[in-house]
Amino acid sequence: MNFMQDMTKGSPFKLLLSFSIPLLIGSLFQQFYTMADSIIVGKFVGADALASIGACSSVIYLLFSLFLGLSAGIGIVISQYFGAGDGSTVRKGIACSVYILLAASILLTLIGLTLARPILTFLGTPEEIMQDAAVYFQITSGGIVAVAFYNGISSILRALGDSRTPLIFLALAALLNVGLDLLFVTVFHMGVAGAALATAIAQFSSACACLVFSLKTNPYFHIKKEEFRPDTGLIRRMMHIGLPLALQNAMIAFSCVMLQSVINSFGTMIMAVFTATNRIENLVNQIYIAANTALSNYTAQNLGAGNTDRVRAGTRCCIQITVGFSLLMVLVMYLCGHMFMGWFVTDRQVIETGAQALKLISLFFVFWGLLYVFRGVLNGAGNAGFALVSGILEVVGRMGCAFLLTSIPFIGQWGIWLAEGLTWILVSAAGAICYFRGKWTQKKLIA
Repeated sequence: MNFMQDMTKGSPFKLLLSFSIPLLIGSLFQQFYTMADSIIVGKFVGADALASIGACSSVIYLLFSLFLGLSAGIGIVISQYFGAGDGSTVRKGIACSVYILLAASILLTLIGLTLARPILTFLGTPEEIMQDAAVYFQITSGGIVAVAFYNGISSILRALGDSRTPLIFLALAALLNVGLDLLFVTVFHMGVAGAALATAIAQFSSACACLVFSLKTNPYFHIKKEEFRPDTGLIRRMMHIGLPLALQNAMIAFSCVMLQSVINSFGTMIMAVFTATNRIENLVNQIYIAANTALSNYTAQNLGAGNTDRVRAGTRCCIQITVGFSLLMVLVMYLCGHMFMGWFVTDRQVIETGAQALKLISLFFVFWGLLYVFRGVLNGAGNAGFALVSGILEVVGRMGCAFLLTSIPFIGQWGIWLAEGLTWILVSAAGAICYFRGKWTQKKLIA
């Protein structure tokens, strides 16, 4: 069974839609990893346990985001060669990705296992939740290798136009994760450690299953012995875009880590509120991520084939979809905010505060969506410069606005969510300027 798709021919709207739907479904399943942890821990263990997961979530995202960036860089280069019809280099690229991901995963696993408690202490994590937060952090870090290779394989498959295979195994892993969460937390009473262990096992299972299936069914994974020799030129091209994307993700995650330190200063109630609202926002974000990934691979394939007009047409389609969805989500958050918060906790104060926060942040969703659209096309073009600028703007915007706004008495805790929204406006404006200036059209990575 082979789901590869050439996106250099056919209707841009139909191609992007057919590619995005499996991505969206897969992203929603991926959210079950964290949603299941948060809902089950919040309901069966308590608000403090939920806060302990939230206390380290931003740091864990920082580590995972590095692989997302490296994987995206690998996928973009492979996608351009696929669009150009160079199958031999596609296979060499897949082989080179193994060296990149293995080295990075070993390094970051060691960092997560040895520095969990010092990092959480630096962030001002309250002492009453420190032990649970550190345990969750360390167990999750043990699954970094699985995260690296699942995301790497998925990125390669998407570069070849296949967004369905990663979905199949991610869905199975998500169901496994929920089942193990219930077993470890409600039956074995392992608390946050059980939730972290369930996620690590599910991630490992999805990585192994996706790799075995790809080796058996995808011809580009049938790599000859000589193609496994490290190609320094190809690795450099992958790192040329992968490192800036990894740094972009790291800077975004770092800004979230620093925001977490601001959140921690308001106590465990606001920590629990932010953890829950952040999980709900992440569900909304999946449509933006799906559009971003689809447009990035679509752009890379079409630039590999030398067709910039198709890239512009695809970008217009993504903008229209994103704006319409964002406006719909404003209405949903105003009508269903209390219900969404009730998924996570029973505490009335947490639910009421969270519902108000969701109404506030939803007003900025349209800028969040446009941010991902412009990132998608610029990343697909290999515009490493914008990746770095975008990351810097997120750090400056999120940190600066959070520290400033929360210090204003009549804003206080609401400055946490306002900082997010203002950051999205800043970065989406920068992306629009870069895109409409048109310099991305000369950013093709391959000869």
